[in-house]
This record gives sequence, structure tokens and C-alpha cells, in this order.
Amino acid sequence: MKTMTFKIGGIHPDDRKQLSVHREIAPVPLPDEVVVPLNQHLGKPATCLVNPKDEVTAGQLIGEADGFISANVHSPVSGTVKKVERRMSALGTMENMVLITVDRDKTDEDLARFQDVQVEHPLELAPEKLLAAIKDAGIVGQGGATFPTHVKLSPPPDRNIDLVVVNAAECEPYLTADHQLMLEAPDAMLLGTRIVMRILGVDQGIIGIEVNKPDAIELLQQRIQETGATGISVVPLKTRYPQGGEKQLIQAVCGREVPSGKLPFDVGVMVQNVGTVVSIQEAVVHGKPLIDRITTITGFVNRPGNYRISMGVPFAHAIQTGADGFPDPKRLAAVINGGPMMGKSIRQLDVPVIKGTSGILVLSDGDVDVRPEGPCIRCGRCVDACAMGLMPTELAVSAQQKNAAGLKDAMDCIECGSCSYVCPTGRELVHWIRIGKAVFRNARRG
Repeated sequence: MKTMTFKIGGIHPDDRKQLSVHREIAPVPLPDEVVVPLNQHLGKPATCLVNPKDEVTAGQLIGEADGFISANVHSPVSGTVKKVERRMSALGTMENMVLITVDRDKTDEDLARFQDVQVEHPLELAPEKLLAAIKDAGIVGQGGATFPTHVKLSPPPDRNIDLVVVNAAECEPYLTADHQLMLEAPDAMLLGTRIVMRILGVDQGIIGIEVNKPDAIELLQQRIQETGATGISVVPLKTRYPQGGEKQLIQAVCGREVPSGKLPFDVGVMVQNVGTVVSIQEAVVHGKPLIDRITTITGFVNRPGNYRISMGVPFAHAIQTGADGFPDPKRLAAVINGGPMMGKSIRQLDVPVIKGTSGILVLSDGDVDVRPEGPCIRCGRCVDACAMGLMPTELAVSAQQKNAAGLKDAMDCIECGSCSYVCPTGRELVHWIRIGKAVFRNARRG
């Protein structure tokens, strides 16, 4: 099988996917109360539309997009609004959140109505109507960036998009949610991809999948033929991190290079994540807003797997009721929102699952490297590993010295963590480069 990949850098960490791979998607039971953030997306938080004591229905709009780069937020449950208050989010920021007391029986009844809705010929709808359905549903990118999808699918009119790429690489270690979703919902994924192509007026779509998912590659190739999803092809990719970075993926599947400071649409490409295109299909065909998502719960838990989790469910509840808790709570060292390379450690377990929670990774004391950060020994491993062709060690030094002049290239860093992973002295290179970006932006603003 011929495989494709990006040109420079990259690493091959132990993927640890065997913990949850091929675990069928299971629902996480609802708690007595959900905590729904009004900011689950890149851009401005949604404006709250409900007040304490209001009765809400599963799928009801409770937060309205505020401005162009924003997204609607819907109640994942039926029940009663308890209060609206600021709480810590999974991103480590304080956000306004709607606390809802759950009525489980009514929630089940109200959620069932989405399956009763069935748009027969979605690809015959006008692009404007498809885009409106996506906006109304509050869909955002589910690969982690959470950029509002209706905005992403509205590129400037002078950009000629001729290719849609579905990011099915799932190169982040431990995570298997996208893999399992492809196996369980291939037709929904293909229809969602065709809807995106219809919106953009594009005839060609590519699904990029790493070869450590051979069953997904085979199944999707088969379903493309059987469903007549013309114009879509599957491109097998080498197993290499960060294969799922947008610029790396585009280079791998079609050979185009996104220049520094530019976006994929500047080279005629639109990239969407597996979970995102499935949610697009659910919104257009069933009228279902983005109120739950498929998330991998894995690592130091009793039942690693892939779970459908409603937005607003606390991490602690998802771990306990979905993954059956920790083998030994005394050995718990860290819980990460996302994967080990690009995810962020959370400070408290009562933070809620959000639209960008691709994984909940639990690490024990034996999984975490607690050595102190050492000095640079000029070995060059970080330079070899950087998929963007940068010099991470020099950028980190400039950040430490607050030298804005030496930080221009920091803005090209995708924060994949490859440099920190290979550093023999444990330098927190990504941490320093993030600080460097802030230094550079502040200096540019004057």
C-alpha cells in the first residue's frame, strides 16, 4: 500500500492506542446536573438566553452566537436552569456557564425527536440552506481548535477552493474516537463530506487516514463505491506525528504547501475533522445541534474506551460512570483535556466536557515525567523533529529573554509538542514558545 506523508520533521511516539482501539462507542449516563459553558469555541462567547428557573428542552438554544466568529450553544438535556455563573473551564479559563438540573425521562423523549427528522435529499438543498443549518446547530471544529464551522465554510470570495480534505489521521497518541466513529458511521461521514463539498462547490474530496487504521481505510473505500460518493477518495498516510496538523496533512495528501502566515484556503483547500463532518450530517439530515460528541476516555482508568458524552458533563462523572473510575486514586497524577502531545492538563475534575474535548486522558504517577527542566545541550533534536522547519530552542531562548525580534517565526509553531518530546534535558519548549507568541503579539501591538 503506497503511503503519503509530510516532508520534514515528525516523530514516532508510542501511540498507546491499544487501550481503547475497537471499543464500541458507549453512552455516558447523564448526571443529575450539567454545566454548559457559553464559550465552547474560538471567538466571542455566546450570549446567554436563559434565566434561573427556566424550563429548557434538549436541543434548545440557550446561548446565541455573538458576532461573526462565535457559535450557538444548545442545552444537551431537558430540565430546569438552576443558575448562570462563572466557573473554571477545561481550557483553564473562567467562563459563564449554565447549570441545568436534568430531567432524564424528558431528555430521552426530547432527544428521540431528532431521529424522527429525516431530510431525504440533503445534497439537493441550496448551499446557503446547508450553511444556515450548520450555523444554527452551533457546529465547531472537533479536532481541538473549535473554530466555528459556518465561518470556516465561508471563505473570502477571491479564494478558489477546489479540494476538501477530511482529517482522519488521528495521529495523537492514546486517542481512538475518530477511528471508531469511522467504523460505526462511515455513511454519515461520507454524506457530511459531500455536504461540505456541496457548500463550497467542490468536486474533489480526500480522506487522509494513517495506515495504523487499515480497517477504516478498507471500509471507507468500500462504502465510497457502494454509496456512489463520487469524487471522494481515501489516501493512506504513514503513521507519523503530527500527521494531523492541517499544513502537514495538506502537504501529504495533495503536495500543496501553505505559506507562512497563510491559511489552507489560500492554496485552495478546506480541511474538516471526522467528528465535524458527522455532526454536519446530523445537523442537516436530522436537525440535531452539537450537544454531544465522541470522546476517548483512556489511560489510567478501569474501562478505557470511546464514549458519547453530552456537553456539560463533568470530567469526574464521565470518568467514573463511563470508564469505571481509576484503578488506584492515590496514584492519579494528571488528567488531560485532549491527548498527551497537544492537550492541556486540567486543575480540577468538575470541569465540563466541551465541543473540543477529543479525549480525556488519565495518567498515573508512573506515566508522568517529573524531572526538572535542564539546560540546552545544543543537540539539535528539536530542530530535526520540528515539522514546521523551525528552531525551537532558539525561539524558547528568545521567549525567556522577551526578545520580540527573535520571535517572528514563533507564530508558525503549531504547538504539536514534538520538540519537547525529543528533548533529552526535558526543556518545556512548547511552553516557552507559547509565551513567546504572546511577547511577539504584544510588541506588534505596541
